[in-house]
Amino acid sequence: MSAEPPASAAPSPDHKLSVELSKFVASLDGEGCTLFEFLEKIGDRGFGVMLLLLALPAALPIPAAGYATPFGLVMALLGVQIALGRSSPWLPGWLGRRRIPFRLLRFSVANGRLPLRAVELLIRPRMSRLAHSRATHIGLGIGIALLSLMMSMPIPLTNTAPSFVIFVLAAGFLEEDGLMLLFGMLLAPVAAAIAGAAIYYAVTFGPEAVETTLKPAIKGLFGLD
Repeated sequence: MSAEPPASAAPSPDHKLSVELSKFVASLDGEGCTLFEFLEKIGDRGFGVMLLLLALPAALPIPAAGYATPFGLVMALLGVQIALGRSSPWLPGWLGRRRIPFRLLRFSVANGRLPLRAVELLIRPRMSRLAHSRATHIGLGIGIALLSLMMSMPIPLTNTAPSFVIFVLAAGFLEEDGLMLLFGMLLAPVAAAIAGAAIYYAVTFGPEAVETTLKPAIKGLFGLD
């Protein structure tokens, strides 16, 4: 029997996530795919890869409009399952048969090369005790579910920050990187505070107040003016 490769070994170029996703999208011939078909493709890496793909469109600087709400609800379901200790994702039939449009898959893979390559280059198995802890998985699942519900709301400023944090957490979960999980958990309250403030402003003063008052204030706070 051949020995298992060491955990720290670099993945083969043909098995990198960005390469696999690019090949998968190219194989669809412009037809899109169902969530069940995508789950079958990614195999035992279901939770991590599916969360990465679903979070990516809203986390990009040029997000794909219209998908934050449905994708957020799917990710909330996945987060609950992680918290409950499931080893692989479960989707109800009506949801699993929903098709992911080809243009969205192509958009995500084409515009997500940089963050996907950052995942491949920077993330690796570290702090394994934290990454495999049941308590970590419970907190991770609850955090993903709450952030996903926030990003599913059609309110400005509730999409990008939560989806970026979900992307970071999913990458850490996928590669069993406890350090990246810890980083994502530290970012989560910041993203939740931004989204929570946006929801409060939208409910109290109207959605336009988010754009005219809160958004400029947050940009000034982070020096983004």
